[in-house]
Amino acid sequence: MEDRLSVAVVTFGCQMNKSRSEHLLHLFLQDGFSEAQEEEEADVLVFNTCAVREHAVTRAVGVIAHLYHAALQRRGKPPCVVLCGCMSELLREELLVRLPYVRVLTGTHNIDELPSLVREACNTGERKVVFSPPSPHFTERGYRRKGRVSTYLPIAFGCNNFCSYCVVPYTTGPQRSKPHDVILEELEEVVREGFREIILLGQNVNSYGKDLGNPQAFESLLEDIERRFGGEKIWVRFITSHPRDMRREIVEIVRGSRILCPYFHLPLQAGSDRILALMNRGYTQKEYLQIASFIRERIPEAAIGTDIIVGFPTESEDDFAETLRVVREVQFEIAYTYAYSPRPRTKAAQLKDDVPQEVKKERLRVLNDRLREAYLHRLRVHEGRVTEVLLLEEDGELIARTRENLRVFLEGGENLRAGSFLEVRLARNSQGKCIGIPVLCRDDGKN
Repeated sequence: MEDRLSVAVVTFGCQMNKSRSEHLLHLFLQDGFSEAQEEEEADVLVFNTCAVREHAVTRAVGVIAHLYHAALQRRGKPPCVVLCGCMSELLREELLVRLPYVRVLTGTHNIDELPSLVREACNTGERKVVFSPPSPHFTERGYRRKGRVSTYLPIAFGCNNFCSYCVVPYTTGPQRSKPHDVILEELEEVVREGFREIILLGQNVNSYGKDLGNPQAFESLLEDIERRFGGEKIWVRFITSHPRDMRREIVEIVRGSRILCPYFHLPLQAGSDRILALMNRGYTQKEYLQIASFIRERIPEAAIGTDIIVGFPTESEDDFAETLRVVREVQFEIAYTYAYSPRPRTKAAQLKDDVPQEVKKERLRVLNDRLREAYLHRLRVHEGRVTEVLLLEEDGELIARTRENLRVFLEGGENLRAGSFLEVRLARNSQGKCIGIPVLCRDDGKN
């Protein structure tokens, strides 16, 4: 091919998918492709998909169809459409019926082959459908990082938990941890490039290293990050943690760190022990509350985030009340809530989806109201506190976040720019938003 093909990567789903898309774009550029300025103008449209919920699949199919037809109209000829990621891994050839113009279809385990598969499809006109078994190792390196302030650093890929509602173990394969030394090298690179916030990623980040035979590997990694980079003006976060693997030693390491951020994302999913057992979560309500209480005790200003599902099969009003009880006790600062939807291949899909949709919607409404009340109550802990925020650009807007991952709406301040650290006094406005009143700007990136 003489012409240089342009490529656009469109991402659906979680932070891990966003990071993998950065890796995908790196691979294409390294192979001689150019990055399209607009998706509708791309010769190659790559869709990195998500299948965690039925809504995600429905939305992805709609967006893919829309972009394909928009590109066809803009270019006057069809783009090469590539599907990869979890939706592809889960549904496979079914997608070729729903989206007949797809030229390359792969899953999650062979994305490094995509540039060559695209070239073959373009040269021969043949459709490429390639699925591979999981690699025994996680060696992904090289990213075309978006932005210049905050970035992701994957440290593990895959999941061994097999929660009964979740497709992730089936679409990503077993957990594979990136070598300790490689992570430190990558962290060195992003610090040298000037990033201020680095987010360590894993489907179950605090079980990092178990597959390498070291159940305390995550603690060792955090300690080495602190030793090596503690003098840098950076923040390091990690997500997502499984409550079963949130060991007290991890909390203590964060408590004593200069750069590790005291934000713990601990998906609860449900408060009822009966539902937790059906979900195969591996902990009880009491055990969850114990670790949340320990975090609050050891780091009073820490923030705890969560994910919660309502309407899991057989969930009763009493079960739902137990979820509300945990919300009341923990007072989450951040929460993502969902109504249950059955997913193919999961154990829960064998159960009757017997909670009516109108009940799910009502429980979701009640849950979100209670979470809002808990958040406003929890803000009292932060009110009046002078703290540092990092200015970030999201969707073209300048925002601020604390070390605890609280979003702060700034009142005042001049000559602000993304990447700056700003000292603010936290308050709460009449709408219940956390606001920050600047007291001292620190743009030099020094301690």
